[in-house]
Amino acid sequence: MPIVKKFNDAEYIIIDQDIKCKNLLRKDDLDDSRITIDYYKLSNKSHLDYLNKDSDISWIQILSGGVKISDANLNKDQIVLIKGKGEVQLSAISDTELAITKINNYKIFESNASDSYDSQINIINWGNEPILKSEHDDRKRVYLLSELLAGTDSVKGELIIYPKNTSCPEHYHVGAQHYQLITEGEVIAVLDGKETKLEKYDVLYNFENEPHWFYTDENSCDFVEFFVPGENKTVWTKTTNVCTWSPMGVDINGQSPSRHIEKHVHGEGKNI
Repeated sequence: MPIVKKFNDAEYIIIDQDIKCKNLLRKDDLDDSRITIDYYKLSNKSHLDYLNKDSDISWIQILSGGVKISDANLNKDQIVLIKGKGEVQLSAISDTELAITKINNYKIFESNASDSYDSQINIINWGNEPILKSEHDDRKRVYLLSELLAGTDSVKGELIIYPKNTSCPEHYHVGAQHYQLITEGEVIAVLDGKETKLEKYDVLYNFENEPHWFYTDENSCDFVEFFVPGENKTVWTKTTNVCTWSPMGVDINGQSPSRHIEKHVHGEGKNI
């Protein structure tokens, strides 16, 4: 059964006078405790120290504002990926909101996992990734994490953009669980036939084989979705028009993208 977590229902945890946190998805929300999702709100010039264990992968997404790590100023166009043991200090350069997701024991979800743990901290500039457009509707997609970008197939993530009055076909996934975090606007999620309204920073968690689809009315919506593990199969329940994505030749900022991604069906692209 899908899990819906409403942002406004989660209580703030005060870290200090300049930082507060909400647990959007806890370890005990899932039987296998595979991921957690936390929201952080940082005041300008505050510092958040984040420590990742050797058996975990975490990614830090900037929802608003910006942070400085070492000598790099980061904004919404970047994700900080920590694979294995690592520690970062996030210094807010303005009032900032973050979403931090952690996979517990990520080796379980890697297809060719080694016996040793890596220790890497990478900045992924997804803002320069190519925008892909759906061939059958007005939705757009940008890859945030993939095996090529992240160096692991334990997770795959993407930004999905729904303009007003847009929908996708009903489908479900085999081989992975996944979640959506609403980053802008609102959307109606239809979960096994039941409608649920999702608003900014709400979380929807879907298990395998759970039919779902989305539509917008007079409000547009952006959400990120992450699959654990990254490799999975999408099964369409009521249409022969499977979701096929074609490159638009620009990134999210209208500039030339860092690479070219060939037209592909969702979940079947190569070298992504």
